[in-house]
Amino acid sequence: MTILGGAGTLIGPVLGAGIIKYFENIFSSFNDQILQNAVAFLPDGLADVLVAIMGLFVGEGWHLTLGAVFMLIVIFLPGGMMEGFRRLRARLTRRSGSDPDGDAGKTQPAE
Repeated sequence: MTILGGAGTLIGPVLGAGIIKYFENIFSSFNDQILQNAVAFLPDGLADVLVAIMGLFVGEGWHLTLGAVFMLIVIFLPGGMMEGFRRLRARLTRRSGSDPDGDAGKTQPAE
């Protein structure tokens, strides 16, 4: 939970716990009937194959999906979700904070 949310913050592990419990409730609630209804527009043979493959990741196999989410977080956001929020905030403030002189990121010498 700490890895997912972000170590070094107080809110990170709480966020990670919430994400894990949310995904557990969502992904474990899917069964073969729900998956079959989701892919009913496909031909029967293809729908059966997709249900068999997706069934590995939901229902009883929701742990596999959570493992894939962990891998993506560790690879792309080593600091967890809190690092992702920090990156997003920095990117948004950098775009919205237009400085006419262009020296917003420069440090000033101490006096």
